[in-house]
This record gives sequence, C-alpha cells and structure tokens, in this order.
Amino acid sequence: MSLKATREYRRSPKGVLTNMYDHMRRRHSVEFTLKEFHERFLTDRRFLRLHAEWVEKGFDRSSKPSLDRINRKKPYTIRNTQMLTWAENRYKQTMERRSRKGVVIQLLNGRVVGRYLSQREAVRVTGLTQGLISNVLNGRRNHTGGYQFVYEHAEGK
Repeated sequence: MSLKATREYRRSPKGVLTNMYDHMRRRHSVEFTLKEFHERFLTDRRFLRLHAEWVEKGFDRSSKPSLDRINRKKPYTIRNTQMLTWAENRYKQTMERRSRKGVVIQLLNGRVVGRYLSQREAVRVTGLTQGLISNVLNGRRNHTGGYQFVYEHAEGK
C-alpha cells in the first residue's frame, strides 16, 4: 500500500476507528473486538458527524473524533464509551482531574506522616517533584521518595 493510500485509509471512518482501537489496546484492557468496535461506531450518527466535521476542518486535531470512557473508573466496554472531539475529551479529562484534587495524605509503610491541603503544598514541603507525586496520586507509580501519596477523599475509601 502506498503512503498516500495509507494516509487516506487512516483518515477514513474505518481507518480512524482502527487507529483508535489500536492505541486504546496499547494503553488499556479492552472488552470488545475490533469488529465489534467497527459495528458499533461505523453506523453511529455522532461519530459520522464528528468525522465529517474533522474532514471539513482540514483534519484539525482538536476536532478529530476521540473515544471517551463515560465513567473513567470502569474499563473500555461498548456501553461505557462515547465519541467526543479530541478537544471535548481533553476538556473532560481536565475537569475530572480538577474535581479529584483535594487534601493529600503522605504515607510511610501505611502510616500517615504528612497531610497537605493540596498537591502543590506536598511538593513544597517534601521537596519531591510535582510530576512524581502526581504519578503516585494518579496510580502510575506506587511510591516516590519512599512514600505513598493518596487523596484524603480518594474514591473507594
């Protein structure tokens, strides 16, 4: 397949969905097949409208169709997904992150050793980097500097 044909396929509705599915599978567990994904969204009016608008806008990234988990605490399932634009999905992620912020608890071997009104205060007082503390708070790392960090009102507590 030529480079031009590949680019055209990747910009087609089926190509966009296939790329989306491949990226999703690399980052998360997915509870549906590519075929089921195509069946669900190749006839979805919202996806087709978003795709057409993306094409009309010259393939602008912010208007590209993007798969969103309706409930971010649940896995990717057909019922827990919806199509948004890339910009809408990014905005939703930002708002969800802001709503999770709050009091940060610092733990050492399961015991509370610090309590901070915000992530920023935890960074200032501990001297640890914001990125590392954030990674622990968001589950991308287990600890940093020998400490665990959790939000005081973490979901599931």
